[in-house]
Amino acid sequence: VDSFLLYSIHEGIRGIALDPNDNSEALMPITGTLFAVGVDFHAGNDTVYWTDMGLNRISRAKRDQTWREDVITTGINKIERINLETGESREIVLSAANVDLFSVAVFGPYIYWSDRAHSNGSIRRAFKTGTNEAATMRSGLGVNLKDVTVFNRDREKGTNPCARSNGGCQQLCFHLGSGRRTCSCAHGRLADDGFACERYEGYLLFSERTILKSIHLSDENDLNSPVQPMENPAFFKNIVALAFDYSQSKSGTNRIFFSDAHYGNIQLINDDWTGRYIIAESK
Repeated sequence: VDSFLLYSIHEGIRGIALDPNDNSEALMPITGTLFAVGVDFHAGNDTVYWTDMGLNRISRAKRDQTWREDVITTGINKIERINLETGESREIVLSAANVDLFSVAVFGPYIYWSDRAHSNGSIRRAFKTGTNEAATMRSGLGVNLKDVTVFNRDREKGTNPCARSNGGCQQLCFHLGSGRRTCSCAHGRLADDGFACERYEGYLLFSERTILKSIHLSDENDLNSPVQPMENPAFFKNIVALAFDYSQSKSGTNRIFFSDAHYGNIQLINDDWTGRYIIAESK
């Protein structure tokens, strides 16, 4: 088999062909798992690897299942490294109390990981040589934070219509195959020209202490926020009140007023997160 797709369910790990018309099984089902995540395949030794969060272990098995073994059986709620071939030279990279690590990615000199217990769900980064100086890239992402991965153009091979000038799209360009592409908007809505992104005329803005977010008023199935979330600990840490400038006559951005109990001030900012300044503060 030249290519296949691996997926995990409660009953185990399965493999299917990439061709939608091929209904054959590309992998002898791997059973005996409880909550398999982080499934990967090493073509060099024809071996499937996975983490079982339910059994608290990391395991591997030959694709034909002529052998199977547990590589790590204790303490998987930490980041470690180990020799891929022999399972030797196990070394702890990150271990701390009160953490909930779910995924890890490696790129360049850094490791990136998601920690659902740190600052209400955070993505963090540190050098591979040591995590004593870990930096938080995003926080307040919630307990549903799961996987992280790194995209870098130098890693990718081939080309498509989105590779040049983002396919003409203002925000997102998606390759559809056969030289076709389509534009989309991470925030806002796609304009009639199919390339630009327009602002919504109305939305609901709310705060989660350290972050400002928005949701749609009319389309609850659209999970893309109308405006990009804003988080900056240097500006706010405990937002307790929000207000719009309803009488604003200027089209485009909307002015937002909010108070921060931590800093003891009232601030103003545009909803494109420019023009912030303090209009009142406690003495």
